[in-house]
Formats: sequence, structure tokens, C-alpha cells
Amino acid sequence: MPQVVRTDIDNLNTQLVLTIAKADYEPKFKSELNKYKSKAHMKGFRKGKTPTALIKKMYGKPILVDVINEMVQNEVFNYIKENDIQTIGQPIPSEDQPEIDFNVNSLADFEFRFDLGLAPQFELQGLSKDSSFDYHKVQISEEFLDKQVEDGRIRVGERAAVEDTIKENDVINLDVNELDGDALKENGWAASFSLLVSTIGKEETKKEILTKKAGDVIRVNVFELEKDRDANFVRQQMLGVQENDGDVEIGEMFEATIKTVNRIQPAELNQEFFDKYMGPGKVSSVEEMKALIKEDYVKHYDKQADALVFRDFNDSLLEKNDLPLPDAFLKRWLKTSEQNVNQADVEEGYEDFAKSLKWSLIRGEMIKKFNLEVSDDEVFEGIKEQVRGMFRQYGMADADELIVLNTANRMAENKEQMNKVYGEMMNEKVFNAIKEAITLNEKPIDREAFDDMLKAEREKMEAEQAAAQVQSIVNTADEGEEIEDTDEEVAEGVEKW
Repeated sequence: MPQVVRTDIDNLNTQLVLTIAKADYEPKFKSELNKYKSKAHMKGFRKGKTPTALIKKMYGKPILVDVINEMVQNEVFNYIKENDIQTIGQPIPSEDQPEIDFNVNSLADFEFRFDLGLAPQFELQGLSKDSSFDYHKVQISEEFLDKQVEDGRIRVGERAAVEDTIKENDVINLDVNELDGDALKENGWAASFSLLVSTIGKEETKKEILTKKAGDVIRVNVFELEKDRDANFVRQQMLGVQENDGDVEIGEMFEATIKTVNRIQPAELNQEFFDKYMGPGKVSSVEEMKALIKEDYVKHYDKQADALVFRDFNDSLLEKNDLPLPDAFLKRWLKTSEQNVNQADVEEGYEDFAKSLKWSLIRGEMIKKFNLEVSDDEVFEGIKEQVRGMFRQYGMADADELIVLNTANRMAENKEQMNKVYGEMMNEKVFNAIKEAITLNEKPIDREAFDDMLKAEREKMEAEQAAAQVQSIVNTADEGEEIEDTDEEVAEGVEKW
């Protein structure tokens, strides 16, 4: 039987020495040679009659490597599992690994040495009522809810032509004709399009239009008329330039006649409006409508607040549980586990990798501490809820449950999808467990201030990501495009698993 000897180097590093005697692998090697011989069909020999010596000469080395490789994997990983060794990363060949000679004509004993990184043993700190965190609770004002009601009335209201002075939310229909200086251009470009006044980008133009009414004439630069529109959009969508028009030259200035002005007449506050905007039978009064809108916004902002406080949990627990890691081992493991990764790449990304790994260890300890579990049934229900959410996005709030079930069953066949949902549900349970264990100081905050806070966080994150990307480009430029040659010796079949 193969023998494994463990030697602990320190609390975070250990070495396994696996000895495979000739007697351990020779029967399997001969058996594999015979299998290959029975299938081989070489020129000059009938199928299955090729001499064993010739098979061994031509294919013996890769067959031996496969046999040894399989045995090494089984022995090492079984030893780790049976002895409950809490490892980080995967075993990698030791730097003092003796050279391996896979000589099929002189079978010998083999010795393989592997380094293992060990997970640090620690007692979780920072999870008690003495640990307190600010929790931002967004306050939804009555003024905001009133505006949501009015916006709803406008969204489902009916448009009607008006003759009075134009207002911000009116839609104006324009007939435009190209100018040549102060006069209409002979055979100039003409078009018609509609425009929402509130989308006008140039403030001077908007102010002028807000003094006009249907039938009035103004002069505008159509390429500056609507904000956030490029020249291609203006030419194609507003001026109606077609592909067969070629690269026609069109000036910027146009005379625009305000043909009609349409204004949305807000819907009446009645049951028809409530059903149309909120859903059939959900509310029957303005108060109920505002309560439901408020509930939705509270859920939305609570989710954002959860994300912020979870980040604070993360930072605090990492600080209070500054776990030691087998850094040298992990850097070697990262370099060997990824192709075309050099030492500079490993050093550059190691800090973020180590932080993520420490959090993973802390999270695992919390799962054990709070006895958290996510059952297969819970994962499947989570997938079904995702399906329902997808249908809701397409306006199918009451999708047939059989369709939901069939769709969820198909999604559940994807192991990656199952693992993703499992991770999300476990993270939620970890988060809820933390909230119960520590003290949350609820801090009221108005909606605008909270939105500004979220914006600042996003900008900070984007800046950090951009800086990291620039640094990566600089490093690549400094290092050039060279890639080290890969050693393709047969013996590396054992090293790469």
C-alpha cells in the first residue's frame, strides 16, 4: 500500500510525502498495457497481436504516468479527507521534490512531496452586542409620495392638444426647414418630429419655447435641441435621413414651426386609475396607494442600506480577525494554478486575494457558529422566485405556476446556477445572523442625502477599479508580451493536477 507521511512545518504549512512502491502500481500498469495491446492495430500485426515489448516502447511512458497520476491524486486527497486536514488551496509539488524518472524498462519506487497550506485556527471576534453599527433608515416624505401619485396620474393620463402657452411636460410637434443664414435654404432639408420639452438641452432654447404656443415659429440648432443625443441620432431619428440619402450635408440651423402642442391630462383619482396604475384590486384610495408605494420604496432603500452596513460588517470583522495566512505557499499556488501568470501578477493581486480569502474563512466560521444551512428545497424555491421576477419584468405578474415550475426545473439542471442561488441565500442568512448578534443604531436619513451617499460610494468604487485597471496596463507594458515556455515533459502530468 502507498504510504503518506505528514510533517508540519508550522501552524500554517505542512508537507506530505507519498511513497508509491513498485509493487503498488506494477499490476495496474501491466493491466493497462494489456488493455492497450488488445485494442492496438499496428502495421504488420493483427489487431491485439502487437508484441507487449513494442507497446511498452511506444506507449509505456504515458500509460505509466496516467497510472501514477491517478494513484497520487487518490492517495493524497483521501489522506486529506480522512484526516480532516483544513487546507487552503490545493497541494502543490514541494520545491525539494526529487526528479522523477518514469523508466518503463526499470520500474522503481516513487516518492512525491507536496506542500499544503493550512487554514488558520481562530476564535471569531467582533460578534456581540458590544459591536455597534450605524444603519441608515431612509425616510420617505409625504411630499415625495404626493409627487409619485401625481406622476402616476400623468403616466396613465390621456394626451390632448392645447392652445395655451407651452409647459415643461408638454410634447411639441415641430415642422423644421433648413436655413441658409437668415433665409430658408432653397431645396433645403425638411422634416417633422415630436419633442418632450423637458428633454431640451439648451436652457436658452427651452426658455424661449416655454413662452410660445401652437402656431409660433422659432429658430433652433437641431443638433443641440435634445440633450444627450449625438449627430447620428439627430440625423436618423429626428431629421429622418435614410441610408439611400448617402452622406448628405445638412446644416445645423432650422426654422421650426410649432405645429401642435400635446399635454397629458392627469387621470382622475378613481378606481379605474388605481387599477390601471397599481394593479387590479390592489388599492382603492389615495392613502392605500401611497402606503403601497412607500412600502416598495422602503424595501428598495432598506436593501441598499443592508449593502452598506454589510460592507461595514465585512471591514470590521476583517479588522478584528486579522487572520494569518500561508502567504508564500498561496503565492506559489496562485502562480502554478493559472497559466501565463508571472510573479509580478501574483504580487500585484495578492492583497485583494488574501482579503477575499480571509473573509471566506470568517464567513465559514459564522456558518458553523450559527448552524446555518440552505436546503435543496430552499434553493429550488429561490430559483422559482427568480423565475417569477423575470416574468414580472415582462408584465406577467400572475404567471401560471406550472410554467414557473417547468422553467425552474430547467434552470436547476445548471449546477452553476444552483451554486449561485445557494451562495446568495447563504449570504443572506449570514447577514441576518450578524444583524441579530450585534447592535444596529438606526439613523434616519432623507432620501436625497442617502442617494448622494450611494453615488459617492459608486464613484469611489469606480475610481478604485479604474486605478487598478490602469496599473495593470502599465505593468503589462513594462513587462512586455513575453510568455515563458511551458515544460512539456511527461513527468509534468503528475505536477499539473
